[in-house]
Amino acid sequence: MHPVTTDGGLAGRDDELALLDGYLRELGRGGGNAVLIEGEPGIGKTTLVHTALGRLPSGSCQVFWGAGDELGQELPLLPFLDALGVRRQSANARRTTIAGLLRGEVATDRGTDVPAMLAEQLIALTMDETVARPVVLVIDDLQWADPASVKLWGRLARTAWEVPLLLVGLTRPTPQREDLLALRRSVEFEARVQLSALSPSAAAELVTELAGGRPDAELLRLAEGAAGNPLYLTELLAALERSGAITVSASGMAELAAGTVPDSLTAAIADRIGFVSGSTRELLRAAALLGVEFAVPDLTAVLGKTVAEVMPALAEARATGVLTDSGDGTALAFRHPLIREALYAELPAAVRGAWHRDAGHALAEAGAAPDRVARQLLRALGGVADDRTAGDPASQIERPPVAVGAPPAGGFMDQWMLDWLATSADSLVGQAPGVASELLGQAVADIPAGSVEHGWLASRLADALYRTGDRTEAERVAERALGHAADPDLLVDLHWTLAQCRMLEGRSAESFVTLHQALDAPGITPKHRGRLLILAARTYLYCGDGEAAAQEATEALASAQDVNDTWATGWALHVLAITSAIRGDVTDALLLQDRALAVTETDPTLRDLGILLAINKAVSLFNLDRCDEALAAAEQARQQAHQVGTAFRLSQVHFTLSQALGEMGRWDDALSEIASVPEDLKEPVSACIERGIAAVIGFHRNEPEVARRHLASAEQYAKRSAHGTIPSLQLAQSLDQEQAGAFSAALDVLTAAIDANPADLGEIEEFFSEAARLAVKISDNRTAQAVTAQAAALAEGSQVPHRQANALYCRGMVDRDPSVLLAAAQRYADAGRPLPRAKALEAAAECLVETEDRTGARQAFEQAVEVYEYLGAEADLNRVQSDFRSHGIRRGPHSKHRRAVSGWDALTDTELKVAAFVEEGLSNPEIAARLMLSRKTVATHVSHILKKLNLTSRTDVARESAIRASTAR
Repeated sequence: MHPVTTDGGLAGRDDELALLDGYLRELGRGGGNAVLIEGEPGIGKTTLVHTALGRLPSGSCQVFWGAGDELGQELPLLPFLDALGVRRQSANARRTTIAGLLRGEVATDRGTDVPAMLAEQLIALTMDETVARPVVLVIDDLQWADPASVKLWGRLARTAWEVPLLLVGLTRPTPQREDLLALRRSVEFEARVQLSALSPSAAAELVTELAGGRPDAELLRLAEGAAGNPLYLTELLAALERSGAITVSASGMAELAAGTVPDSLTAAIADRIGFVSGSTRELLRAAALLGVEFAVPDLTAVLGKTVAEVMPALAEARATGVLTDSGDGTALAFRHPLIREALYAELPAAVRGAWHRDAGHALAEAGAAPDRVARQLLRALGGVADDRTAGDPASQIERPPVAVGAPPAGGFMDQWMLDWLATSADSLVGQAPGVASELLGQAVADIPAGSVEHGWLASRLADALYRTGDRTEAERVAERALGHAADPDLLVDLHWTLAQCRMLEGRSAESFVTLHQALDAPGITPKHRGRLLILAARTYLYCGDGEAAAQEATEALASAQDVNDTWATGWALHVLAITSAIRGDVTDALLLQDRALAVTETDPTLRDLGILLAINKAVSLFNLDRCDEALAAAEQARQQAHQVGTAFRLSQVHFTLSQALGEMGRWDDALSEIASVPEDLKEPVSACIERGIAAVIGFHRNEPEVARRHLASAEQYAKRSAHGTIPSLQLAQSLDQEQAGAFSAALDVLTAAIDANPADLGEIEEFFSEAARLAVKISDNRTAQAVTAQAAALAEGSQVPHRQANALYCRGMVDRDPSVLLAAAQRYADAGRPLPRAKALEAAAECLVETEDRTGARQAFEQAVEVYEYLGAEADLNRVQSDFRSHGIRRGPHSKHRRAVSGWDALTDTELKVAAFVEEGLSNPEIAARLMLSRKTVATHVSHILKKLNLTSRTDVARESAIRASTAR
């Protein structure tokens, strides 16, 4: 929470205030918005918002207020964490989870991106709060917010309209950070408020209010020097009043008497501070170390005093207008950031560093969270140097009485810092990897290589660098540390970081040499051998070598079970499940996934693996054509990932659903799932597969330009992936060739992938039917027979409907047997896969024409047309109608027409359901729960509905839906 910034009234801001009032009225009706307010320091940004909020009826909404802090820029998401009050004790499960993540009490798997988890949790918490009451969320001083907070503000801004949320950002024009400039460009023009200097009349109005009378000419002339800055005017008038330089005549004229006048805003603020006593000034300097807002227990810890001892100074600071209560009353704050800046600037750099170091020690001794201690140590080491007072003469400033030895000079770490970092590194790396990398980098540089302490801190540094995205430096640090590492735990840790770096750089194969050297090292324990084997298995899997991955995982499982290592057991079963699925043994994969899930329930550190297994279980269920169970499992995985706040796992749920919904013919839903996750949260191979799916849909919908854009994007992602075969990509490439009339080339794309994966037919089984169709079309009987045999081999003994359908389709195409093709169409229908069903019906109709069974041919043709129309597969529809027109077979009178592009007829089945729920007054989260879709996917559907119906709000949708329903009756 952040306090009001001026004592004076709000003058000259009628238009801006009216804009905010309009947003707040819309918030009361359930509408959301995002607004960015910009202006120089002291221009009145905070006062404007407080004034608008002060006019609201009591209890009409919830207000959460946080602020960026110049001293906390390296700590991810600090403004949002403070705004939503997540550090305080709460019965709310999500707040408790966030607090646990901050304290390192929530178990997370190795490599978990804790800031990303926190961001997802904060978004979810904000959405949860909007369900109870409308929410105003204000982030002040965005110019000092960390990049993660700026990104989170942008994400909330893009979705604020979906819920009753008014998101407000306040920022100065400098510094000119690229992320802030991008954020500014992303906000609609009418939602950007630029606060400029007060007009002369507005400035005179403010001076009248502050002085208690109409200003005379001298006072107005003096006020002109404030350049229309309300804070400067407020401080100027306060300084004049303190010195008795203003008198008010009997006629109500405020007159300027002789006296000293501050010649700048800084001087005016200094004048205010100059009136406090020496003990209060000392307290304020200590408070300045803690930031604009601070907790009283932190202040007493830094000063080494009790609350009772600091109360007189706090009372004086509040009475003189230097300090004020925070918005929620749980802390204190400087009345304006410029006051803190002035006090902080008084301290010479050397003194500031020493005092920050002792403040960090005092906070650590008081049990403060690692991020709050690290915030002080960074300044002690000069990690974020503030040189504005460089060169100032040294002054005698009393330091807090913390007797912990000589402070570090010149920015090196003393033993206490190293000891604290050794015990706090894990938590700090998880929550604030950027801060951790700075502190750990200094520590590693100060410790001799080869020592136990050096090895441990180097491993934490490599992990922190990996998490910040500096994979090159992370790899360098890990390689150097491996040269001295002897401890088995340390070896496993360093190899893990090294392998992750190389995987993401597409250089996984380089890890095998060092991994095998570690496995062959004498004295390796069964536990550590098992964990290294898991790493090797995952690396082989990433490289696409399923057979080698299975061998390593089998050996790892044996080692893990011998020593009862649940972590390695869970991961070994996971890898074995994936390799089984790749071979086509989906039933075995499902059994292995259930075994692994049972293991994860016994070990809190395997929570993330549990979510991953739940996602893959949904995939297995879908591959067994148990579609309803698959969607339910995916929804359960989504809820778990949403609860934990794992952005990456959430993206994987969307990825899984995009594949399943695409196969089920729910193409609009599949595209919504693809669009709902930012590209930067996706693995290259996942992004490639999704773009391939979108390209396939585009080709079938006769949108070749759109399809080829997706295809080009997929091919770029493929270059960054180690996977040789990516089914959706190859299918899209084949369709591209086919629509260009290059049927042989289209077949070559598929047969090349089939030949390259003789042992992994389960991954490419959808190629068989397409390859058989194309081979028959170009009279390539040898290829047609070969893929038919492969499809039959995969289906042998299988009860999976789509697998049986593939074998029947291929056999029917080769034998030109319509009864077999109709049987294939039925099995495809049983599997819930409409596109291959339509193709089987189309092929059956062709064969029936060849046998001169025109009645049967017409029935199969009309069924195929009906499915193609349902899908919106215009390219297939055009082809089949053209082909059969030459046989005198055309659409019957009951065939559907093409879907409209606007109006109610343009809405998909899912969009119609969403519109009905909007009419009922359900929120996006409630609709998502009803339809087992994500909130983002529902938001995408709402956006499509608005566009197709040419409406502007949910209220309009509800009204039009009600009118449509009443008309239908």
